[in-house]
Amino acid sequence: MNKTILHWSYLNFKDVPMDLFLYEDLEEVYLKENYISAIPKWLLNITTLKFIHLAGNNLSELPVDIYMLENLEFLDVSNNELRELPKTLGLLLRLQQLNVSGNQLTELPVELNTLRNLEQLNIAKNQFRRLPIQLSECVRLNELNVSDNEALLHLPERIANLPMLQSLHADRCALIYLPAALSKFMNHVRIFHNTSVNYIPMIYERFYQNFYDNRQKVTPIPIAKKGFFWVRELETNKLLLLPVGTRKIYAVPSAENRVTLYDDCLHALQTLNRHVPVYENAALHRMLPEPYMSGHINNGPIARCTTTNCSSCLYTTYYFMVVKRRGSASKQLFTCNFCTQYCALQWLSGNMKKYYQVDWKVCDDDDLDDDDDNNGDNDKTRQS
Repeated sequence: MNKTILHWSYLNFKDVPMDLFLYEDLEEVYLKENYISAIPKWLLNITTLKFIHLAGNNLSELPVDIYMLENLEFLDVSNNELRELPKTLGLLLRLQQLNVSGNQLTELPVELNTLRNLEQLNIAKNQFRRLPIQLSECVRLNELNVSDNEALLHLPERIANLPMLQSLHADRCALIYLPAALSKFMNHVRIFHNTSVNYIPMIYERFYQNFYDNRQKVTPIPIAKKGFFWVRELETNKLLLLPVGTRKIYAVPSAENRVTLYDDCLHALQTLNRHVPVYENAALHRMLPEPYMSGHINNGPIARCTTTNCSSCLYTTYYFMVVKRRGSASKQLFTCNFCTQYCALQWLSGNMKKYYQVDWKVCDDDDLDDDDDNNGDNDKTRQS
């Protein structure tokens, strides 16, 4: 049986034409760049629909009953006037591609975690400040675009580390650091134009291009320094904000086997998480021996071992290096994270001709206070 496809874009429709009912076995309909302001309820009765393209209309909301389109696989409502999405989107269990870019959205429904067939999600050009950690349960997601969300401060590592994620776009956001735990299958990344970021985890090096050194002037976002883990690299005296969840880092060379039993326990719980979302198990969290353990379980791994043939997940303690390229005019700092000193020395022996280490120290509160004082003096100097 042949499927029916209707191309009704650019026709100045103000409403969805009821002529759709005249077509049997209608599977795809293109209604791009019209003036449609609402999706009518009768459209939801055409359950043969698999593909709806409504980009560039005047939609201000999606119907709560959208779940009735039980066979829907593709939904594009980009460049409309949506301010929120219905929770019932999570009931479109066959949905593979969802594009809501170019709207006025501030939150994603946590109920999207049930979209286990979702492969492509585009939420660019909205007003998101955060992403729900539950999005990490969309285990088939292979393309994620969050670019041009100018208030988005953090990309959860659990999402960046999704098992099938291959393409990640997060340009022109407000990220304060880049997630150091990426999917092993990542082959395309656009995540560098975040002006507060002042170092690049080494796992991004193969995606890095020299023109990123010429990006717009760095405009750091004010961050309350206390409560985060900061490192000062000693060549240019920059403060580097390490991923939330970091507790201890060790220089290379250093004593071996310093990664803690605490991290081994977290690794075991994350393995269990593949079968059951442990971070949502309230009973388990009440039994945990340490209050911060809940946060570490929720966040997931904060980095992966930089040694390619290892890529082990890292949680709270790890071996750490700051490096620069030898003979390069670039001032770009790269950071490396390792599960053991063996991995660190193995990586260093294979890359010492290309990179050299930069000394660093962990910052305490006094050091951060001094930095705030110096910044204040600099501000006064600039004003005088």
